[in-house]
Order: sequence, then C-alpha cells, then structure tokens
Amino acid sequence: MKKIHRMAYTISCMVCVMTILILMSGCQTKKKHKVTATEVPNSSITYVKGPDFVGVIRKVDTQGQRITFYNTLLETQEEYPYSGGTKVLSKNDRDMSMEEVSVGEVYDVTCDKKSGKISEIHQSKDILELEDVEVSVDADNERLTVDDVNYAYSNQLVVVSDGRLMEPLEIMPGDKVIFRGVKGQAYSVVVTRGHGYIQPTHYKDFIGGKLTVKGEAIVPVTQGMLLTVPEGTQSLEFINGDLTSSSTVTVKRGKVTKFNVAKYQTQMPDTSRVTFDISPQGAELYINGNLTDYSKPVSMKYGNHSVKVVLEGYQDYSGVIQVKDSSATVKIDLAEESADVTQQENSSSDTSSDDSTKDQSSTAQTTTYDKDHTVTVSAPQGAAVYVDGTYKGEVPCSFTKMIGKVTVTLSKEGYTTKSYRVELPDDSQNITWSFPDLTQESQG
Repeated sequence: MKKIHRMAYTISCMVCVMTILILMSGCQTKKKHKVTATEVPNSSITYVKGPDFVGVIRKVDTQGQRITFYNTLLETQEEYPYSGGTKVLSKNDRDMSMEEVSVGEVYDVTCDKKSGKISEIHQSKDILELEDVEVSVDADNERLTVDDVNYAYSNQLVVVSDGRLMEPLEIMPGDKVIFRGVKGQAYSVVVTRGHGYIQPTHYKDFIGGKLTVKGEAIVPVTQGMLLTVPEGTQSLEFINGDLTSSSTVTVKRGKVTKFNVAKYQTQMPDTSRVTFDISPQGAELYINGNLTDYSKPVSMKYGNHSVKVVLEGYQDYSGVIQVKDSSATVKIDLAEESADVTQQENSSSDTSSDDSTKDQSSTAQTTTYDKDHTVTVSAPQGAAVYVDGTYKGEVPCSFTKMIGKVTVTLSKEGYTTKSYRVELPDDSQNITWSFPDLTQESQG
C-alpha cells in the first residue's frame, strides 16, 4: 500500500515539472517574437500635409489682413488672418499677390497650427469652372441648374455681382455668370453680365399698345412700367396703332435708366390722330360701322369715314367726316345733331386709359391668373412693386395671383432697385411674400 502512494507522488511531481518546463518554453517564444515599432515606416517616401479645407472667397480685407471663407467641408462661414508671408498660388503654381484674389474663387487653404494664420492658399485644381453660362434657381429645393445639370447649394453659397454679395433669387434670366463647384454641389456664382432697369416716361399715347425690347421681350404698355432687362445696349420700340417710338438705350447693372418715349414719337404717313369731343357723356361711337373707344385719340387714315353716335334717349347722329391732317378734333353734340371738324396742328391728347390692349401680338407672353386667390407683399415697407414690369402697388399691397415664373422688382426713391425671380404654383392658395430690405444708394 505504501508503494502505491509513493508511485502516485512520483508521477505527480513529474507532471508538475513538465508543466513548468512548457510554461517557461512558451514565455521564451513570446519574448523572441515581440514586435517593435520603427520611427519611419518607409524612409523612401516623403509625407506632405494636405490642405485643411477647400474654401470659397467671400471677402478679402487687405487692410486688416483677414479672409472670410465659405468652408465647403463644414458648410460654415469662417474668417482667418494672414500675413505677408502667406503664400498665394494659382492653379498652375504661379505666385500671386493677395490683390489678385477675387470673391467667388475657390482655394485649397492651409493654416499654421501655432499662429492660426493662413500659411498658403492654392487655387483648387479639381473644381468645375464654367464661364459665360446662365443659371436657373430653384430656391424651394436649394438647387441650381446649369447647362441642364442640377447642383445642390447651401445657404453659404457665394453669389456676387460687382463685388456685392446677393441672394441666389436675384439672378435673372439672361444674366451671364461664372459657375464654380464640384459634381452635384455648387460653390459660387459670379455674375459677369447682369441686369438693370428701364423706366419709360411721357408715354400716355402708347398705353394699350405694346413694347418690344429687341431679342428680349414683348410686353403690353401699362401705366407705371419698370422693366428688368440685361445690361448693355437695348433697342426699344413702342407701337400703338399708327404711333411708334423707337431708340436705343444703355442700361447699367443695377441702375434705373429712364426713357422719354415722346421724344422719339413718330406717326405713320397719311394717318391722323382724331380727338372726339362728344356730349352728352356715355354715348357710343361707331366709325365705319365699328364700335370705337374714343377716350383717347383715334388713329384714322386720311380720307372719308362714316361716323355714328348713339345714346339712349337722344336722336342718333350719322354723318361723314373727312380726315386730311395729322391731327383733328371732332365735336359732336347729340342735342344739336351737328358735327364740326377743327384742324389742329401738332395736337395731342391729355387723356389716358388703364385698359390693356385687346389686340396684342401673338408673340407676346401670356399670363395665367388665379382670380380666386391673391399675392400679398408685406416687406420691404414703402417699396413700389412691379411684376414683369407692371406696377402692382406700394408695400404692403395685394393683387390677383398669377401662375408660373415671374420677375418681381422692388423700387424706392433713394434705394437700390432689386429684382427677384420667383415661381408661383397653381395650388389654389393665397401667397405672401416678404423680401429683404432695400439698401440705400451710395451718395456721390
């Protein structure tokens, strides 16, 4: 029995010794294969730090030596100081001065971590840049369309005209721009050919006719017009019956150019503008069998014309008048049943009409109205409101809702006139617009 216990004890000791030897062997193996880090992973490669962000220039303050960027990575507006040692490079690595940096350009920006100042800005090489293009703005979906391609934009999008930052909706059809961005994302829009305004004056004889801005638009002539047109030389032609007035005007960006229509007014050969003085008021006038509006001078060709005047309770007047001068006045008194024709040289009418022409050119734009709903403009207070050049009232004001894209122009004495391109949906709803305040015009 004692022999059995000794054998068990011996076997137990042998197992312990073997276990210790195995453990010691394992530790030695682990120590042998221990991994150590090297200071330079690959000494043959030079590692260069990339830019901190891609930034769009919003403002360069050369006196305070500060630049304001639209940080496209974080979609924020950020300002950084720079120094005389800040490096400025073009796309082809040409050294530039800070005076050559323009608002709307896109740069790779690198900052010094210790000083916080810009150490280098380098014009981004991977940016899409399209020149002399037109942009369509969809503000509801924050989207721009350029050459039938859509680009999203953020509220930090840089839109600039003549060095002035503005809203995307201020871009008008016909404006030419430089577009910068990447696939699917817009960074900046720089207007290179903008728009201004034409305000006709002394044109009462043309109300109810049409105005053609050559190559741009055909619109009805109404009271209180203010047209938004591309900057540059524009050819204008007013037509109302036998009257025409045409000339060219030079339109400056963001400025209102007044055009004296009467100064260039001419009359077609062998025609007369006949003023009818008929009493009592309310009588109907028929010329050559056609009911005629005589609230303003009537265009008539030289020769004989049959005239009939009718009013209930009075005897009808019928007669023939002879037109042979460029202007004439016809006085008809139903009570006396007489007609006198008095020739007046260079006469003109002092009357005007608010009615729009019923015989507009087929090429003129037509507007669809929702007569059951209105558009209300609540701001900016006191500004005159024009829709596609037609005066609608002074803010606050309301008018019948139209459907589709329109140009809304806001004008106020002493302030810079602004236009916005907006779209009104056919949604059977009233609409209220509140536009930003106008900026005061600089003196001198």
